[in-house]
Amino acid sequence: MKAFTRIKLLFCAATSLLISFSSSAAIITVTTTNNVSPGLGQTSLLQALTAVQAGDTIRFLIPGIGPHYIETPVGGYPLITQNNVTIDGYSQLGATPNTNPILAANNAAIKIVLDSRNGNSRVLDFPGDTPNDDTGYGATESAILGVLSATNVTVRGLSLLAVPLTGPAQDVALYGISFAKGANGHVSGCWIGVDVNGKSGVFIAPADGITGFRYRGRDQNNVTTNTILMNGVVIGVARNSASPRSEFNVIAGVPAIPIILEGQNIRISGNFLGVLPDGLHDFNVGLEPLLAGFFEGFVEIGRAGNNVVIGVDGDGVNDADERNIIGGTVPPSLGGYDHSLEFYGQTPGTNIIVAGNYFGIGVDGITRFTNGVPPLNAAGGQAQYRFGSDLNGVSDAVEGNVVYNNWPPEIFGPNSPDMQSDFFDELSDTGSVSLRGNTLVNNFTPPVNPLKSLGAHLINYYSRVLADLSNGVMPILSRDTTTTRIRGQVPLPNTNYPVVMVDVYLPDPEGITNGMAANIPELTNGFVQGKIYLGSFTVDGPSDLNPTAGLFEFDTTTWALTNGTALTVTANYIPTNAPGTRTITSLFSDPVTIGALPILRITATREGSNLRLTWTGGTAPYQVQRRITFS
Repeated sequence: MKAFTRIKLLFCAATSLLISFSSSAAIITVTTTNNVSPGLGQTSLLQALTAVQAGDTIRFLIPGIGPHYIETPVGGYPLITQNNVTIDGYSQLGATPNTNPILAANNAAIKIVLDSRNGNSRVLDFPGDTPNDDTGYGATESAILGVLSATNVTVRGLSLLAVPLTGPAQDVALYGISFAKGANGHVSGCWIGVDVNGKSGVFIAPADGITGFRYRGRDQNNVTTNTILMNGVVIGVARNSASPRSEFNVIAGVPAIPIILEGQNIRISGNFLGVLPDGLHDFNVGLEPLLAGFFEGFVEIGRAGNNVVIGVDGDGVNDADERNIIGGTVPPSLGGYDHSLEFYGQTPGTNIIVAGNYFGIGVDGITRFTNGVPPLNAAGGQAQYRFGSDLNGVSDAVEGNVVYNNWPPEIFGPNSPDMQSDFFDELSDTGSVSLRGNTLVNNFTPPVNPLKSLGAHLINYYSRVLADLSNGVMPILSRDTTTTRIRGQVPLPNTNYPVVMVDVYLPDPEGITNGMAANIPELTNGFVQGKIYLGSFTVDGPSDLNPTAGLFEFDTTTWALTNGTALTVTANYIPTNAPGTRTITSLFSDPVTIGALPILRITATREGSNLRLTWTGGTAPYQVQRRITFS
């Protein structure tokens, strides 16, 4: 479209708009909070969204120091249907994006608030291409900002406030930002459900923060003919961002789901979810009497789930600022939900990365939130998850998740049934989870519940990677381990998963203590898990000092271990191709304390027809149980 024609169309749409032009796009500047009757020469947000065209940027230049609350008009704003549109709240004078790292308070100064606490919003009952189409939304769903079919829409630097339900009968769910019918975009530097003073509360957050539901075309027989997903949506830090800290979002107080997207190639990085801007307080909606029972997890990804990143992507760019800080979740019995992150309807759910995130703990790594559910459901019959690091030498230290669970003890004591929920509560026999390099505290037996289905789940899950299950499915750390040598054994792999790597950790004493207090016969050592990752070795690899298959001995001199140090290990079974999220991690071994028992070493030498045994260490008296003769 020629620039002159473009000017005429915009002028006819709203003669008071303040617009500047480039050869291909316009800047529309909002100059008033009054959406109802803007004055002569003023431009409202309603006018701007009505006139916006592909490639346009909506900026703000409202007089005064702010913050400026823009009440949503009756009927809401028009749906954004144009590609490459940007709404930039940080263009308002006095507004500044966050400059702090993710493990610090969010110091953004937001001056533009889209305020739907009056209940006004745009009902998402847009028509389908045919009368039978399922658009994903309906007359009982609405949004402050809706994006229909448009791609690469950017919303940044806004606070979005709303009541969760609206309509005459209070039966219309009000969302923050909604993507529909293949739309996608980038939400960055926004506070949703959080006022500019850094506080959230009951009935100031939308029912869902950010949504994107599939569109299904249907023929005259209601048979689905095509499905359109919301692919490529970015919430928070974009890949290779030039200014990652300015893109952090804060989403809290949302009673149902802060982020729910149906699609693939989705990226959710650098966000506070359920955590207030100070990073040290969460807003646990399950503990709010008026909101209890509505929560469904902080993030839900559905209908595809392929190539999703939640947290750190591990590409060496901005990784330290790609973590998500995730608040506490309480179980349904307390008004919460079954887990913090959820995947559903996977088709099939390949290459899912959940890395570098904090669960149940503040940005200081000390402040604990009320938390007592699995961090991830890991659903899908063929789904492949990497929860933690790939340990490939790039950003390994920030790829591990930090998961503090079952706190406080007066709610989640050792005998509480809520404490004994699976670490991945919907992991199937045929799913895959790589669990490496994480900091795990007081969780229930990661990664697989050995009690589930009377132990059948454990056997079925590991039967895909082991050559022989008769000797068990978990590694054994030898009591012969010393300050300079770690020794043990792994169950032998089959030919489909030929490489076995041992990850070594300092175990979490809290999980061991509470697990032992729970007095579960099958878990005599408690809930064993790794709190501090130390390093990895390849069994039967070049550094393995034991030549016997499945047995390992590694030199740990450089670790400077001391007597009294407890260790635990996992065995990681890696396939011949596409190792990443197809790696399958064992249970943590029973812990061994270095130097806790005297080490018995036996040396056998042949002297003619006799065998001489000599030994050192151990505990007397000694007894030879079997006589060995030579023919």
